[in-house]
Amino acid sequence: MLMNWKIVVPLLAVAFIVTSADGIPGGLVDADMNDPATRDALKFAVAEYNKGTNDPYVWQVAKVVKAQKQVVAGMKYIFTVLMARTLCRKGGVEKDCAVAPAVTYQCIFEVWSRPWLGALQLIKQACEE
Repeated sequence: MLMNWKIVVPLLAVAFIVTSADGIPGGLVDADMNDPATRDALKFAVAEYNKGTNDPYVWQVAKVVKAQKQVVAGMKYIFTVLMARTLCRKGGVEKDCAVAPAVTYQCIFEVWSRPWLGALQLIKQACEE
């Protein structure tokens, strides 16, 4: 019986480490764009970007190049996206905005999420035209 515990305990420890790998502080892992929290973080970043730009037109994500997350007293999301200028003006009522195909560029957004506070914060934004 003692021999079984020598095998079972290390196996359980390995299983625990593997299943909680994305909960280790400091480790970057790929984020699932099907996860509502990940989508909300990106939506927030794009909304903040649009608030901060003087462009009269709305920008939206044309393509997610990379999405990662990192546990840091909450969750930090790091998105590398291709942004596209739409034909919709800011403050308009349109829901579906056509993209102006010639105007795109890459942005990196970092969003810090602390759900227990109901807080999302855009902590980094870097765009290359």
